[in-house]
Amino acid sequence: MIRILAIADLHNDEMVLDRLRILEADRKYDYLIVAGDVTGKNISYAQDFIAIVHQAFWVPGNNESEEIRRMFEEAKLSVHGKRVEIKEGFNVVGFGFSPPTPFKTPGEMPEEEIYAQMSALPIDEKTILITHSPPYGLFDDVGVHIGSTSVRKIIEERQPKLAFFGHVHEHTGKANIGRTICVKLPPAGSLKAAAVEIRHGHAEVYFVDL
Repeated sequence: MIRILAIADLHNDEMVLDRLRILEADRKYDYLIVAGDVTGKNISYAQDFIAIVHQAFWVPGNNESEEIRRMFEEAKLSVHGKRVEIKEGFNVVGFGFSPPTPFKTPGEMPEEEIYAQMSALPIDEKTILITHSPPYGLFDDVGVHIGSTSVRKIIEERQPKLAFFGHVHEHTGKANIGRTICVKLPPAGSLKAAAVEIRHGHAEVYFVDL
């Protein structure tokens, strides 16, 4: 069995770090998924986060600075643009950033580039996909849809086992795109997360308190 805890959008929240310290000490899950926006430029917060977690898979959000992204790379937590093999024949593939926003944040990328780079990744039916941006049209409505058309197209084409994402704080939930279970993570500042159990290839997803 594989147990996963998934979080997103910490945005420098110290209470989240306190909860993670307790969870990491207890360690009832195999892997921690972090779908971006841990911090923007706060180096000490990033250092504290990196010191707390282990067996974690992180992708950058649209707010992390280049220096923060480099810290996560050096700590070997980043799976942006990578595939990592895990237990029971599953794998984790990550791709961070978001499509362009009105706020000109550091981690924005044109849709054509997102699709080109994600198309090159080895995503298959045993993949647990981590993105920051939601697929377009799913848990992304803030008056307009702000999800990624490229992320949606990749999910439709490749049908990974699971897809985790954050970015849009207003929504939390799960839904399917074809066979893929898509999980919109709650903002971690709400002290909520998603928990996943995979048994004999079957995934169960539920939302939990941190």
